[in-house]
Amino acid sequence: MKKRLGSLLLATVLFLSLFTVVNPAESVLAAATVKAKVNASSLNVRAKASTSAKKLGTLKKGNTVTISQEKSGWSKIPYGKTYGWVSSKYLTKVKTAKAAAASVTKNGYVTATSLNLRSSASTSSKTLATLKKGLLVNIKSTSGTWYKVYVPSTKKTGWVSKSYITDKKPVTAVKTEAKGTVYYVTASTLNIRKSASTSAAVVTSVKKNDKVTVSKISGKWASLKTASGKSGWANTSYLTKKAPVKKDPVEEAKPAEDSTEPDSDSGVYYVTANGLNIRKDANTTAKVVTTVKKNDEVTLLEVNDDNWGKVLTTAGVIGWASMKYLTDEEPVRGVSGKVIVLDPGHGGTDPGASGKNNNEKTLTLKTAKKLQSKLEDAGATVIMTRTGDIYPSLTKRVEISEKYKADVFISIHYNASTSKTANGVDTFYYKTNVNEYELAKCIQEEVIKATGMKSRGVKEGNFQVIRSNKQASILVELGFISNPTEEKVIATDAYQTKAATGIFNGLEKYFNL
Repeated sequence: MKKRLGSLLLATVLFLSLFTVVNPAESVLAAATVKAKVNASSLNVRAKASTSAKKLGTLKKGNTVTISQEKSGWSKIPYGKTYGWVSSKYLTKVKTAKAAAASVTKNGYVTATSLNLRSSASTSSKTLATLKKGLLVNIKSTSGTWYKVYVPSTKKTGWVSKSYITDKKPVTAVKTEAKGTVYYVTASTLNIRKSASTSAAVVTSVKKNDKVTVSKISGKWASLKTASGKSGWANTSYLTKKAPVKKDPVEEAKPAEDSTEPDSDSGVYYVTANGLNIRKDANTTAKVVTTVKKNDEVTLLEVNDDNWGKVLTTAGVIGWASMKYLTDEEPVRGVSGKVIVLDPGHGGTDPGASGKNNNEKTLTLKTAKKLQSKLEDAGATVIMTRTGDIYPSLTKRVEISEKYKADVFISIHYNASTSKTANGVDTFYYKTNVNEYELAKCIQEEVIKATGMKSRGVKEGNFQVIRSNKQASILVELGFISNPTEEKVIATDAYQTKAATGIFNGLEKYFNL
């Protein structure tokens, strides 16, 4: 009788173990997304990545597992309420539908004169927008003869017919002037460059009203020959077909001594550095007269031989800045094209704060993954400091941010207090060479708007991941896990989605400042 009871108990334990592995979502530690099936008739699950390690149980052929880590021919999988290791050669990875869709992500361009962006993959569905020929779209997934796309210029996502999308970038039309057309210089001094770029070598320069012969125009650049026979390229903004009017020298007004006319490279430029000092003179030791932020507009007045530009800020301040931090290409607004590093707080052996039913490390990862999906759908590049239940050191998290030159680093956390009634959301920034106050303010405002939570405000915080980080970075606390009432709210999938939406909207707002 005892022998029969023992056999029955053993069979029950093995059955429950197998059931748990086949349903990894029920495991409190399951966090990875790579699925695999057992291809051996019987596969041992061990405590460590070694054939001599303690045997935890056995899997049968066809069982599905979730791989959270791989090393030296072994795979780490959730097993019951812990983790176990199995030999990788007896697993066959399963490509999920989500992974297949993600692999389609690429750029495309509209080939039709007018293309409808629809709410679903059907010609009878609602038209969301009309796309013009040559417009850039980000292809996110495919369904039959349709592409799901994100349109960076309108920030809309929808469906378009595959027939009118190509992966070939439209070629900028080149206009050829018949037998050379005469133009006149409108800038006080116009640099003629070796190629169509402000960074190209200067071949010669011409004066205002000088005559040049243009052979072709590409974009905003003209290929030309000067009266002295020198050939090169110049910005078309400072050329005109209209011949200058000759005035009587007696009536000609004398220009003010302090007047500054734009040179050949003048016009609107944009800041590429996170923070750029505008100095009194053209050197790094000169006094800083003001600071401008990334993507701010400045008007370029002149460029010296050391590649420093004299600029006028939108606030009316004139000073000098290095040209290597300025570009004449208008930045893409919003999150599209940006590099965002998401840092789900804690992980691994560090659970973070704990509530009655939840660990902080689990909630931060869920929120980060929801936010990752939203950002990638909008055309951003997302780097995660962790995607599973591991603990990267605080130093490592900062290194990841700087390695990928993040446009923004966001550390996601949930708060705790000795007071069971403490509640609400707060966002922290650290005043460094990049002033992240505006970023923190945008995130805080939009998270409160999306979640309806109490706002605890924007504050300076002395946290290593933002203190040591050279990139624009903030840390957000999305609610109190120590408050029993608030814990029930923040642990829900609905709240996680709202929080992710709030952070996403905050980033869009920040990049559109």
